[in-house]
Amino acid sequence: MGRPRQFDESNLLDVAIEQFWSKGFDDTSVEDVSLVAGVGNGSIYAAYGSKRGLFLAAFARYCERRVTFVRDTVLAAPGSTRAAVLTLLHAIVEDCAAQPDRRGCLMINSVAALSIRIPEVADVGARTTAAMEHGVAERLARTAPEGDDSVTALSAHIILVSQGLIQLSRMGTPARRLHQIAEVSLAALPAAWADRVDGTRKANSH
Repeated sequence: MGRPRQFDESNLLDVAIEQFWSKGFDDTSVEDVSLVAGVGNGSIYAAYGSKRGLFLAAFARYCERRVTFVRDTVLAAPGSTRAAVLTLLHAIVEDCAAQPDRRGCLMINSVAALSIRIPEVADVGARTTAAMEHGVAERLARTAPEGDDSVTALSAHIILVSQGLIQLSRMGTPARRLHQIAEVSLAALPAAWADRVDGTRKANSH
């Protein structure tokens, strides 16, 4: 049985996320995280074994939060499926614009930079993307005809668009332009059912 952590692990991982996200894996040291978090190097190494271990723990935490963000946003959005997807894409644009120095997404950045050196990064990234697609598919399925086989592909398309918006934001594309691209991307949704208003929320309220 492992020894209990002698520090606030939640705070430490949040600090690690910020350091790795802002500076990148190679330019972040355990000492950087230690100084900001106020946790000794020895405690960090004892808990995670290495900088790689610390990064993977922080990376997993970040990716879990991204899944929650996507899923909660799209499932809670009222109105039609099209409106819900647009709500999600607009929320992603606003989140990107709020990031310091337009730093993009830790998951996307890390998959591009580290997946060959650290294969676990690619694995976590793939699972995260699949989980986000599943959340969007759940929302699409509320109004799609039963058995519609386009839902899975459309949900993947929406997540792909969202990741493209994040990358464009990282390159400095103005938020107004990103919102326009988000709206144009909705042309892929079938009007026959995407404009139907979701009745789940109303039905569940009784």
